[in-house]
Amino acid sequence: MKQVTVRQWECGRKMANEKGIGFDAVQRSYEDGTFGRFLDTLKFDPTVLTPPPSARLYTVHIRFKPNREWQEAVQAAGPNTPDNYNIWKVDGQYTPTGTEEIEEDLILLNFPNGDGFDKALAWAQSKQLQNTVPREVFAIGEQHPKLHEELGQNPMYVVATKECFFEGYRFACCVWWGDSEREADLGWVEDFGSSDDWFAFRKSALKT
Repeated sequence: MKQVTVRQWECGRKMANEKGIGFDAVQRSYEDGTFGRFLDTLKFDPTVLTPPPSARLYTVHIRFKPNREWQEAVQAAGPNTPDNYNIWKVDGQYTPTGTEEIEEDLILLNFPNGDGFDKALAWAQSKQLQNTVPREVFAIGEQHPKLHEELGQNPMYVVATKECFFEGYRFACCVWWGDSEREADLGWVEDFGSSDDWFAFRKSALKT
């Protein structure tokens, strides 16, 4: 990686002054983490992020509340979710990560020829991406009800990549689109590996 040059920093300083952004504002951005989060956006540009061979990437924009009540979030994501699904039972494993609403882009990874959860995680780790929590994927279901039409894939699943344990096995939460219906579900990690599955990742750590 080529290092940032002194000239680049000097151009940034000049631009800040031209825009009326003084010393105090810049200092606050260092102290409250704003500047660090800005640099994170430069590290992960979806236009240059390369997928594994034969795989596909798609970027989706969401807003979500990390502390949204679980039952409400599940219902909003999957209004057709049956009452007996295990998705309703795992809220205790996904405690809220914060209180402020977050707006972000998520990266969705799909293997058209089919491939599994662990391979998706290994790729994301190699790109320094973060696993998503279910409330992020629930927000995709709620805010993008026609995502399956956008992607030309019906049915399709979007999988939250922070897994949990249920009855002694590895599970992950997901949202399913099929025609005019959507469901939230809890699936065995080993079952996610078909061409219908999209694995969701975040560009940087959640703010707490």
